[in-house]
Amino acid sequence: MQVRIFCSMFFGAIALFPPTVHVMAAEERVYLSKAEIESVLIDRGIESRNLSTGMVSHWIFRPDGRVEFTNKSGPGSASGTWVIRTDGLMCVTMLTRTGCRYWFRQGGTLANALGKEPDSPLVAEIAFE
Repeated sequence: MQVRIFCSMFFGAIALFPPTVHVMAAEERVYLSKAEIESVLIDRGIESRNLSTGMVSHWIFRPDGRVEFTNKSGPGSASGTWVIRTDGLMCVTMLTRTGCRYWFRQGGTLANALGKEPDSPLVAEIAFE
């Protein structure tokens, strides 16, 4: 009986104080230059996990400035164009909407954010397929 009560209290405490899993917050962001983005991302399939929506998508940035997108979390695909500004800001235009992100490494993770400030909101974590 006491073992059952102890286990119940122990697992209840773990639920209240889960272990910290976000190692990324402790390490500094290293933003990619235009040349680094071109060598790392162009013509490679990448999987992007949007941290606010949970959506997982597949992207391919082509050397000629085209981009292909497929939603892996549900139906949907699109194509458009991409451009990288000299400061490393990559902008993608699909249909009539343009979205821009800065790419960076943090620890062993590749990700993107809205700005270059240390507290700029993280948008997505990236993995190569």
